[in-house]
Amino acid sequence: MPTLSDRQRVELAIPAYLLFALTSAPSAFVPADPNQAERAEADIAAMRVDLRAACYEPIEDLSEKKKGALLRRVERTARGVIAGWKDRATLSVMLTLWYFLKDLTDREVLILWEGSAMARATSRLLPMFAHGFDEQKRDSTAQEQARQLLRELQAEGLYG
Repeated sequence: MPTLSDRQRVELAIPAYLLFALTSAPSAFVPADPNQAERAEADIAAMRVDLRAACYEPIEDLSEKKKGALLRRVERTARGVIAGWKDRATLSVMLTLWYFLKDLTDREVLILWEGSAMARATSRLLPMFAHGFDEQKRDSTAQEQARQLLRELQAEGLYG
């Protein structure tokens, strides 16, 4: 397996970090059926464990000093993205991140290996917000916002 550059490691960690941050928001996902609330909480907790693992996987083989430096870069980059979520609905942000992730996987910048932490997290995630694809205006807006997110990150030297 080829050695990853620092930039590649950051690129691999950012999607997991952003999804982790979104799932940390209070009431990020409210099940349509109130009787499913406990199940939804358990699914979100399991997904967050996988997202945390997916964030750390690209740097786990590095020294503690190097890990810290790359994590700070991921956090700094992600904070800029997250700041733009302030006035947006959770579903809108989730759709944007989904399209961003889809672009990365379509271009094979990110590969979701079967059984990997990120693959497990995304497989739990889709059923939680799939209803958002039904609204055409929201869906097309999310696609444009995903392209904008990619342009912002490319301006920082990522996802070239």
